[in-house]
Amino acid sequence: MGRGSRFFTWILVIISVFIIFFSDTNVLAATYPETVRVGLYFGTSSAPSVALNSAGGLELGYYKNGEFSAILTEAGNKQIIIRKDSYFIKSPSGALTEYNPTEGIPYSGETFGPYHIQIGEKVSDYASAQSFANQIKESGIYAYPVFEDGWFVWTGFYGDAGKAAADVKNLASKLDASDFTVIEPAGNRFIVYNSDFEARLIYGSKNLRLSARPNSSNNPKILSVNGRQYRGEIELRRFTDSDMTVINVLSIEEYLYGVVPAELESTAPIEALKAQTVAARTYVYLSMGNYSKWDFDVVNTVASQVYGGYELERASSNQAVNETKGTKVLYNGRLASLFYFSSSGGMTEDNTNVWGADIPYLKSVEDPYESGSSYNYNWIKTFTAEDIKMKLFLSGVEIGDIISMTAEEYTPAGRVNKLKITGTKDSIIYYKEDIRKILGDSGSYLPSRMFTINSGNSSGGGSGTGSVLSVVTADGKSTVNLNGATVVSASGTSEIKSVQSGVKILGADSSVIAGSSGTNVASNTWVLTGKGWGHAVGMSQEGAKGFAQKGYTYDKILMHYFTGVTVE
Repeated sequence: MGRGSRFFTWILVIISVFIIFFSDTNVLAATYPETVRVGLYFGTSSAPSVALNSAGGLELGYYKNGEFSAILTEAGNKQIIIRKDSYFIKSPSGALTEYNPTEGIPYSGETFGPYHIQIGEKVSDYASAQSFANQIKESGIYAYPVFEDGWFVWTGFYGDAGKAAADVKNLASKLDASDFTVIEPAGNRFIVYNSDFEARLIYGSKNLRLSARPNSSNNPKILSVNGRQYRGEIELRRFTDSDMTVINVLSIEEYLYGVVPAELESTAPIEALKAQTVAARTYVYLSMGNYSKWDFDVVNTVASQVYGGYELERASSNQAVNETKGTKVLYNGRLASLFYFSSSGGMTEDNTNVWGADIPYLKSVEDPYESGSSYNYNWIKTFTAEDIKMKLFLSGVEIGDIISMTAEEYTPAGRVNKLKITGTKDSIIYYKEDIRKILGDSGSYLPSRMFTINSGNSSGGGSGTGSVLSVVTADGKSTVNLNGATVVSASGTSEIKSVQSGVKILGADSSVIAGSSGTNVASNTWVLTGKGWGHAVGMSQEGAKGFAQKGYTYDKILMHYFTGVTVE
């Protein structure tokens, strides 16, 4: 998983974790689940069909009273294709496209639909249904078994009731029978095909969930879903707003095998990987039932934690999971709501300055061991007046041509807390994480709020646009806005009017840590010089790597970033 993807994780995971912390569903220390249900395809990302296979073979069936009943089995590396029973049209190329009949058929072609004809009455089991279907096939009629809390034999995939009713006479003449029933559509049915796309079964139980799992000859037990491999089992559901829901059911520890290397590179020091593992485990414990409307707990995307399945697993991250099995982070005996991000730039942020709530264990702390050469530890972003105007316009704000952009307030940790943008018609102020959002690109946020602003406009270079110096004292960390500050030089004292004056502050290694490079910024242009990557609340991954390299164990790393917690 790329580092850019991990950045988006910390941004989009915020809402779900934040809600968890303030809900009454916080899991007590004594009740920790062993399995997790992960949404792979759901909501608007649901798929009309899914292809399943397993190297040693798979079985399809359902659980009843905790016992699995297999209906179909498939040999190793042979596909089972499961499609929802809905409206489809075949294109000239042979591809099936789902359509909505209320909106009309999109183009001419052979159509298939969720109307069927039942032949005869209920039969005793799958073997009987398959035998009956085979007899019917000998008459030139394509028939298949059906499970709807009982076994039946159906034929046809009709786009409307009229077509089904019209075909009853044809069936009666061919089968010399009269016991036919037109079956209306239902929103819980799946069609199961073999690799030749022949229907082997329609599954439409209202009470028993359709499940697929690797058979006992698989070691490890891995199942391929649309070409991606997963441990555990697959469950398929249909909901009104998630019409093809595919859920991976597996143990939490196996789930973490596919999470940890997606969140932190597997080459990181083992103690950093362990810290990441414990944070991720704590998160999933706290996430049980988050998506209860679709009957799963977490999703495989950045909205929860990125989960890449079996293919993403690495020996080092699996080791981190195994050696911390069951370990989690608690605060006052309850699961802590943990946040993590890539890089702090030297100081993490207090939650009150990011999402507003005062959470005892999400306080700003020093981050002394981040690598200054890590990705985006230092960054520069340049915005023209037109860039800023367009960003505001796309968010529904129109204040005229941009005159200035100034940092009006900084947090004690050195991050912009209040940003004012002034135009020819009006001005607007952004606070906290809205600053990163408005200045970010499409689909992403600004790397961090630890930045200073240099401007080529005299009106945009006043108080708040120059560098802010972070000073670490015995009592903590404070910030000093360099604009308007007095400096003493060989020629006497003078006031810093703007960063463009050429004033620089040098670190011990003579690197510039604040001030200008001595070059002027173009008119109607604002240059943001920043540090860090992410919201900065909780654990810095780059910092955790640095702590691990200094010999800190994973529990000490976690207790540094999360004030007052216990790791157990």
